[in-house]
Amino acid sequence: MRRRVLINAMHTVTGGGVTYLRGVLPELVKDERFEWWLLVPREVVGRLHVPEGVVVKTVGDLGFWRGHVYEQLKLPFLCRLWGIKAVLCNANYVPLLAPRPLPVIHTTARAAGQARGWRMKIYWAVLKGLTRLSLLRAPLAFAVARHVIADYAGARVARKVRVANPAVDSGLLSAQVVDGDSVVTVGDFYPQKDYPTLVRAFKVLHARRPATRLVIIGRPVDAGVHAEVRRLVKELGLENVVTLTGAMAHDALMKVIGQAAVYVNCSRAECFNLPVLEALACGVPCVLPDVDFQAEVAGPAALYVPVAKGGDVAAAYAVAMFGVLENEVVANTLRKQARARAAEFSWAKTARVLCDGVAQVLGR
Repeated sequence: MRRRVLINAMHTVTGGGVTYLRGVLPELVKDERFEWWLLVPREVVGRLHVPEGVVVKTVGDLGFWRGHVYEQLKLPFLCRLWGIKAVLCNANYVPLLAPRPLPVIHTTARAAGQARGWRMKIYWAVLKGLTRLSLLRAPLAFAVARHVIADYAGARVARKVRVANPAVDSGLLSAQVVDGDSVVTVGDFYPQKDYPTLVRAFKVLHARRPATRLVIIGRPVDAGVHAEVRRLVKELGLENVVTLTGAMAHDALMKVIGQAAVYVNCSRAECFNLPVLEALACGVPCVLPDVDFQAEVAGPAALYVPVAKGGDVAAAYAVAMFGVLENEVVANTLRKQARARAAEFSWAKTARVLCDGVAQVLGR
């Protein structure tokens, strides 16, 4: 008899959470030990391409407080009514009273250090508290990246956290004609993305290669950061060569990445940097800061900038990008290494980690 497992995706609305769920769902349903149920916002169902056999329950827009009351008080009752044996949560924290709640940690607490304003600081304090409480309550937990476990868990709790990395949907990859002057980055506007450093780096690069263009793809989530970047672009005289696209459909985003000559990321905090993996899968040379969370994704398949050494970091990024753009041998080597690195990740592996963890919790 198959055991009934609910995937709680109440918090899955945009970004990496949607990509993760969309990628792993078709692989989860192949495991016949479980009957999969899915709780998801009504607005997101159409973007997930839910496989046949998954029982879908939807929830409307309840707002922040009503949503949390629903999740912590009503959902545990519904789980028992529906005969749910375990709840796999596509979020850092879980409905604490639900049967066998299992979080999938998607967010790093390192971003809290970059937060601006009292609202964001309260948000991060609550998130960290709920995540730690969820890890104590959960019989087992998952994280999309290994480095993030230490953000929330001590050594004892960390032993019950398994790593279930994201992957890239191979159906989104296609042969692209590379634009030799295109530099691309992806990420919503937050302080930790450090876009001002990227724009300053591009100013140095553009002085040496005037034909080069920079495309920044991301939603202006933090309006202050977005405005700061726009002001800087104008001050540096880069309005004609730097494009801030705003939000972009995922298939269109993959096309822009695939045509890039260089993918660059200057972020100071990431959980699993999925756009970097997508760039690697497209065979795009990547220029990244030399920090653990970037290396966990790209491994040896990227050109790293030693940001911890200080000095003129923007200039260092510019030199790295210039080296890739001007040296075809370096670029071709990175393209080959990028595809090989991306091939190490797959949604089948992700689903296997999740399913084996659920099976262990259910004693099967």
